[in-house]
Amino acid sequence: MSEFKSESDIDKAWEYYEKIRDALNGLFEILSMSLDEDNIFYQFGVDNLVNLKETIIDMLKQDYNPVEIKRKLRDLEFDIKKGLFFDKSQEEI
Repeated sequence: MSEFKSESDIDKAWEYYEKIRDALNGLFEILSMSLDEDNIFYQFGVDNLVNLKETIIDMLKQDYNPVEIKRKLRDLEFDIKKGLFFDKSQEEI
C-alpha cells in the first residue's frame, strides 16, 4: 500500500469517519433519552460507546491490508447477524 494517499481516498475516509461519528452520537442521544444518567446501564452504555470510538480511531490510525480488513469486517458482520437472528430462533425451537 502506498504511503501517500490520493485526495479522493482522504475525502472518502473522512466521509466514513463522519458517518461513524454521527452514528455514535445518535446512539448516545438514544441512550440519554432512554436512561437516567445515574442508571448503571446508562454508564455501561456510555463506556461501551467511548471504547468503540477509541477502537475505531486506533484502527484508522493503522495501515492495514484492505483485503484483511474486509475479511475481518465480513466475519464481524456475520457474527452480529448470527447473534441477532439465528440464536434467538434456535432458543425458541
